[in-house]
Amino acid sequence: MQEQTISKKSGLNILDYSLVVMSLLAIAGFGLAKAGHAGVNQVIKGTHKVNIDVYITGLKTKDLALFKVGDKSSITIRNQPVQPPMTIVKVDHWQKQVAFISPDGKKALAFPDPANAIAHDFVVTVQDEADATDDGYVIRGNKIKLGNQIELEAFKYRVQGVVVDLNQAP
Repeated sequence: MQEQTISKKSGLNILDYSLVVMSLLAIAGFGLAKAGHAGVNQVIKGTHKVNIDVYITGLKTKDLALFKVGDKSSITIRNQPVQPPMTIVKVDHWQKQVAFISPDGKKALAFPDPANAIAHDFVVTVQDEADATDDGYVIRGNKIKLGNQIELEAFKYRVQGVVVDLNQAP
């Protein structure tokens, strides 16, 4: 019988190096979060009821009572549903307007859009509790700011709008 000698390589392989690098990155991330540079540790200054005004333009409907004060409406922010649904506290609507130049050419006049007789603009105000931070309001983990695209949904509708006002409820 012949003896075979197997030489063992001592040293670190690629898996060992990646484990060390991942450990260092985890420690660095923990240190940054503790120092307040990670963005995940927002200081909550309080919880308030907030009104969110959502502007819906050119909705073609004959049912002008589509949004009713007191009804619940689910919202979606950045493709993330926010549960439970929010309460509608105010609804304003008017017929879609178009601008024409006055006959003297000095000013613009607004008239109902003759091409879309059933198109209406709505401002729907929904209310919910939100956490106040230095950076604004956060509703169930979603920052809400002016200009955010929002989707309102209930049994009869699913419409897209934009946040035009955000204020603390009285």
